[in-house]
Amino acid sequence: MRKLITITAADLLQPASYKKYVVCFFIIALACAVNYYSSFPLWIRNQPFLFSLCWYSLLFFFFFFAGLFIESGFRFTQNKRVQFVFTVAPVLFALKVIAPFYLLLPGNIPAAYHNAFLQPMNWAGGVVLILSLLLLVHRLLEGRSGLYGSRKTQSLRIYFLLIACMLPLLLWASLQSDFAAVYPKAAVVQKQLGTAVHPLHYFLFEVAYASDFFTIEFFFRGFLIIALAKAMGRQCILPVALFYFSIHLGKPMMEAVSSFFGGLLLGSIAFNSKSIWGGLLVHISIALLMELFGFIF
Repeated sequence: MRKLITITAADLLQPASYKKYVVCFFIIALACAVNYYSSFPLWIRNQPFLFSLCWYSLLFFFFFFAGLFIESGFRFTQNKRVQFVFTVAPVLFALKVIAPFYLLLPGNIPAAYHNAFLQPMNWAGGVVLILSLLLLVHRLLEGRSGLYGSRKTQSLRIYFLLIACMLPLLLWASLQSDFAAVYPKAAVVQKQLGTAVHPLHYFLFEVAYASDFFTIEFFFRGFLIIALAKAMGRQCILPVALFYFSIHLGKPMMEAVSSFFGGLLLGSIAFNSKSIWGGLLVHISIALLMELFGFIF
């Protein structure tokens, strides 16, 4: 574990890294100013499918490519693998964001149940969609079947340490008004079902919510980190972290900003371990703790 921590720190504190981070922080600050303090939010809702697909594809591509441009010293790459991943990945995740899997809900269920489980259906459908597409991409890039990052992790101790370090921050965040406006996400069940809510409803909601992080980890720490590492080495970590930040623009601002640092840390660990399971443990634990603190506070 000590060796992994040392290598991870070395990844994030490379010579001249601060210059890259300054540019990244400027982009993040500008994005937050526009998204949270203007009348032109970057995270759009309730728009036609094709418009949303184009918008999110371009949004994700901008942050992903900005990270590549910064990391490469503002030079264009000629590597075919890198070009393929940077072209395809934003579209794949845009599909995940907007695919209307809620249409698969039975048409004869009461409207309250339909509204309560609309988002969980999208989360569950996103797992099937992204993992299927990643199997195809792995076959195209590697010439064999598999999923990036599915190898067994050597130790989970560092991940439990990360969870423990996050607890004070999560407790502080749970007392903020913007946090309370979003969490617990499962409150939608109570809001829609009222007195008809059953503990099983909460359980099903949280299971679907947790399943979404399989999508996140296999996509960002599996596909993007490990596939790009073969062509870019550790220089893939920062672009993926900026892309990862961009998908959080629909959440509270502090969560969006902190996601960049989480992306750097988990990306570095995945780069060195070649496994997503530890990051998945951290992600699900933090998400469910945020749900728990949302109920408590």
